[in-house]
Amino acid sequence: MQPDVTALIILGICVVLFLTEWIPLAVTGCLGCLLMVLFGVSSFEEAFSGFSSDIVLLMASALVVGIAMLKTGAAQVIGRMVIRWSHGNERVFLTVSCMVAGLLSMFLANTAILAMFFPIVESVCVVSPNMRRRNLVLPLACSVMFGGACTLVGCTPQLTANGLMRSMVGEEMVMWTLTGPGLCLFALFLVFAVTVGYWQGKKAWNSRPEETLAIDEEHTHAVVHAMYDNRKLVLMFSILAFMLVFYSLSILSTAVTAICAALACLIFGCCSVKDVVREMHWESVVFLASCLGLAEALTNSGAGELLGHGVAWMLGDVRSPLVVFAALTFLALFISQFITNSTAIIIVLPIALSLCTQYGFQYMPFCVGITLAASIACCTPLAAAQITMTQIAGYKFSDYLKYGWLLSLVEYICILFLCFSHWYNMGPLMRLILP
Repeated sequence: MQPDVTALIILGICVVLFLTEWIPLAVTGCLGCLLMVLFGVSSFEEAFSGFSSDIVLLMASALVVGIAMLKTGAAQVIGRMVIRWSHGNERVFLTVSCMVAGLLSMFLANTAILAMFFPIVESVCVVSPNMRRRNLVLPLACSVMFGGACTLVGCTPQLTANGLMRSMVGEEMVMWTLTGPGLCLFALFLVFAVTVGYWQGKKAWNSRPEETLAIDEEHTHAVVHAMYDNRKLVLMFSILAFMLVFYSLSILSTAVTAICAALACLIFGCCSVKDVVREMHWESVVFLASCLGLAEALTNSGAGELLGHGVAWMLGDVRSPLVVFAALTFLALFISQFITNSTAIIIVLPIALSLCTQYGFQYMPFCVGITLAASIACCTPLAAAQITMTQIAGYKFSDYLKYGWLLSLVEYICILFLCFSHWYNMGPLMRLILP
């Protein structure tokens, strides 16, 4: 059997195990990597390459910064402000926290922002019995995901897409290329989160007993009661400010910037190594690393290319940019439900750029659309690291699909509308969205 076919079969087995959760997700991911090696699809180094990936290091470093924000009290200061503004109302808290988390995620690692908000959610649920953790955690994860998609440095998929486009066609996005369409999607999500999504979520999981988040109890009480060293608070916010500057100016790569910030937190005593070892969400780190290894094996075996050729064959002689765009963005959205969004971009974007060269389409709308489509996937816990992290709230695999399918559909239609408006010049506002 050809390696690409074998790889697709192994992926199918992993998807079934992911859906049924017969064994822990991190174990399933590692099993998939091992099967890739045992059946000769890839080498050991390729299948387990995710454990040395800069994306995993970025996530781990971002979590270290999040831990430091908890230890210094920076997260609690922000949390107290959010709690004060919400006045004990669950939907008001949801709205305010999602807005704050999304805006922070435009410039800071979104996994760190999400980690920062976990103890805030836990504390507000402890002091306010009318608030439920599951009603808040998944929407917060989506908010940091949508917020992170608004700038070039907000998350790794944008950087992946930018590198591909620069190497293949010599064009690239700038810092604010994604901001217009990204903010449109983010605003649409906020409306969804406090209306239809709010009721969908309650219907999906409110009949099950509530679970406390797997967070140290002292973090929960610290949000409301503890006092902190002002010197460390100033130091922590200074580190965050330098991160913002380095992200904005692209002085260093995103991963290197995150590692520098994490090391600064450790060197200057914002947190300790023992704190990191004890409080790091290792299951999410291992799960992300194994998914990256699976993606590497799929790509190197030709399975991703096999999928791409299938799409090109299905398109046939279609010459409409909107039809081609719709098909490829949907493919990116679908694939990224099961593998990392950066990997989905690596699979889909080269096909799109090749078709653009062949048919004379503009490159930038395809790059922006596919990047955004891959970045908004939220129908499975495999879709992105921040979605994976929400499992500490006790969601079932099916909960993600129940909450996310309508959101993904609406956001997908919005992406099509924005790019359609750009191509057919439907007014000055739409031309500003994708300049």
